[in-house]
Amino acid sequence: MSAPAIALMVLTILLVWGGLVASVVMLQVLPVPTEEENKAARSTVDDGQAASR
Repeated sequence: MSAPAIALMVLTILLVWGGLVASVVMLQVLPVPTEEENKAARSTVDDGQAASR
Protein backbone atom coordinates (compact mmCIF):
# COMPACT_ATOMS: atom_id res chain seq x y z
CA MET A 1 0.00 0.00 0.00
CA SER A 2 1.13 3.50 -0.69
CA ALA A 3 1.61 6.15 1.99
CA PRO A 4 -1.48 8.18 0.98
CA ALA A 5 -3.64 5.04 1.09
CA ILE A 6 -2.41 4.18 4.58
CA ALA A 7 -2.96 7.75 5.76
CA LEU A 8 -6.50 7.74 4.40
CA MET A 9 -7.19 4.36 6.01
CA VAL A 10 -5.94 5.59 9.40
CA LEU A 11 -8.01 8.77 9.08
CA THR A 12 -11.13 6.77 8.24
CA ILE A 13 -10.59 4.34 11.11
CA LEU A 14 -10.13 7.23 13.54
CA LEU A 15 -13.27 8.91 12.21
CA VAL A 16 -15.42 5.78 12.60
CA TRP A 17 -14.09 4.77 16.03
CA GLY A 18 -14.14 8.38 17.21
CA GLY A 19 -17.80 8.62 16.27
CA LEU A 20 -18.51 5.43 18.17
CA VAL A 21 -16.70 6.70 21.26
CA ALA A 22 -18.48 10.07 21.05
CA SER A 23 -21.85 8.31 20.78
CA VAL A 24 -21.19 6.15 23.82
CA VAL A 25 -20.00 9.16 25.84
CA MET A 26 -23.07 11.19 24.89
CA LEU A 27 -25.37 8.30 25.83
CA GLN A 28 -23.76 8.31 29.27
CA VAL A 29 -23.80 12.11 29.70
CA LEU A 30 -27.24 13.09 28.41
CA PRO A 31 -30.17 12.62 30.80
CA VAL A 32 -33.04 10.25 30.05
CA PRO A 33 -36.21 12.19 29.16
CA THR A 34 -38.99 12.09 31.74
CA GLU A 35 -42.49 10.89 30.92
CA GLU A 36 -43.75 14.49 30.90
CA GLU A 37 -41.10 15.44 28.33
CA ASN A 38 -42.08 12.44 26.20
CA LYS A 39 -45.75 13.43 26.29
CA ALA A 40 -44.93 17.04 25.39
CA ALA A 41 -42.75 15.92 22.48
CA ARG A 42 -45.43 13.54 21.21
CA SER A 43 -48.12 16.23 21.35
CA THR A 44 -45.85 18.68 19.51
CA VAL A 45 -45.21 16.13 16.76
CA ASP A 46 -48.90 15.27 16.53
CA ASP A 47 -49.81 18.98 16.30
CA GLY A 48 -47.24 19.48 13.56
CA GLN A 49 -48.54 16.53 11.57
CA ALA A 50 -52.13 17.72 11.92
CA ALA A 51 -51.17 21.21 10.73
CA SER A 52 -49.38 19.88 7.66
CA ARG A 53 -52.39 17.94 6.44
